[in-house]
Amino acid sequence: MKEEIYSWIKNLAVFYILLTTVVHLVPDKKYERYVRLFMGLLLVFMLITPVFALLGKGEKLLADFQLYYEEETAVMKEKELSNLQEIYLKKGWQWEIEEKIRDSLKEKGIYPGEVEVDIEGEDVGAVLYMREMPDEEEKGRIESGMEVCGFKKGTFEVRTFEHEPTAVGGSAPSGASAGSGSPSGIS
Repeated sequence: MKEEIYSWIKNLAVFYILLTTVVHLVPDKKYERYVRLFMGLLLVFMLITPVFALLGKGEKLLADFQLYYEEETAVMKEKELSNLQEIYLKKGWQWEIEEKIRDSLKEKGIYPGEVEVDIEGEDVGAVLYMREMPDEEEKGRIESGMEVCGFKKGTFEVRTFEHEPTAVGGSAPSGASAGSGSPSGIS
């Protein structure tokens, strides 16, 4: 009996060291919560196993734990896949909108150097980077081309690669950053 208690305590100590190591090795803090949950379940299982072994319920406990673990793993995988799918869909939408803007402006004779689309929930904003600031006639064609793509005044802006941003037809979009007009954001 002493030997079994000593072995049980030794297993708990090794498990705690392993738990600490795994928590420190988690690459992203948002996954730490899941690791702690799983390790906590294992710790509870390790703590009550001897009690249930004495009562003869060890086998049922193990089966229940495995079932619960599989359910939790399935839920976690589903959440991760949902997040990945959301990210890929957003990137795809951004790319499609950027291409639609380029094509629409090309039909109007406007050739932006770069187009950036920012999707924040239901709000969509765009930034057009031009070699030089467009004149009034070009601004009108840009507004017309952007309206074809579904962008109203104030939901897009035109920037040059060297200068500060200038909103065309209103204020800057909600997701656009302030500061230098350079593509990298570094002056």
